[in-house]
Amino acid sequence: MAPRFMNALLYLQRLVPIAGVIWNRLRFPGLWTGLRVEISGPGRVIYGKGVRLGEGTRIDLAAGSRLIFGDGVVTGRSAYFYLGPGQQQAIGERTSIQDGCRIFGDVAIGRGCIFAPNVFVSAGSHTFDTLPHLPIPEQERVAPTPDRAIRVLDDCWIGINAVLAPGVTVGRGCVVGANAVVTTDLEPYSVAAGVPARPIRKRLEFVPPARIEATRESDLPYFYDGFELAPGPRDELVCDGNFSLALRHPGARVVRLYLSSDDAEIWHGDAHQTAPRKPGVIEFPLCSDGGSSPFVRFRAQAPARIRWAELV
Repeated sequence: MAPRFMNALLYLQRLVPIAGVIWNRLRFPGLWTGLRVEISGPGRVIYGKGVRLGEGTRIDLAAGSRLIFGDGVVTGRSAYFYLGPGQQQAIGERTSIQDGCRIFGDVAIGRGCIFAPNVFVSAGSHTFDTLPHLPIPEQERVAPTPDRAIRVLDDCWIGINAVLAPGVTVGRGCVVGANAVVTTDLEPYSVAAGVPARPIRKRLEFVPPARIEATRESDLPYFYDGFELAPGPRDELVCDGNFSLALRHPGARVVRLYLSSDDAEIWHGDAHQTAPRKPGVIEFPLCSDGGSSPFVRFRAQAPARIRWAELV
């Protein structure tokens, strides 16, 4: 075949994918997309700064669904995100979703996570034993299994070919080994492996103290959820929306926060306080989650900067 004809064919093969890139960048200004990225359906994509979707990434968005990418999220080649009607996925800042990952249904992934290639995450499953005499597709029609949301907290590493089953929560800081199948919740900073996955050791001993400070690096794991993971020395940590602290002090009745905000109401249970504009202390009667849970949960409708927290 003549070289000039071959060159023309190669040019045409590249022209169509490049047209797709241009179309995506017109639809989603500021979102970097590689070749052959497909974003389809009536749902919404919401994205921060520096988000990059690798070549061949596919996103299917049913009506009423939302896919949220935080700042600096990167996907590898041929990642696939599927959201059914009304479902939501949220991928936290600076999380990496590598080649061939599949993420289906209601899924929340925290900040600073690494998903190695070919990780499979699905909030849905098939009905097979509700009416076992019927074919599985027929059982799906007459008695579908409800989806169960999956949550992966900050700073987790999910190994190549791992599977996260419906309904699981992977605690902050976990490492999940290659080919593992996670069918039950993992405690914070667990290292898990196997089918089904079981903890084999701890990444660190997670022992919540009575008081934590943003200036102490060893305390950072206990600013458990909802905080920016800014590198380097700091005097405070920024939270926005729902956030959790890991604190433990037998007999404690009050939780105190030393913080500041330009315009934040902070809620703990049914109580709320207005955060001071200059750093100061607010406190709440302690709401227990019951049992031995160390997690103290809050809501903020605007960003707040926290320096320390304690139980008394």
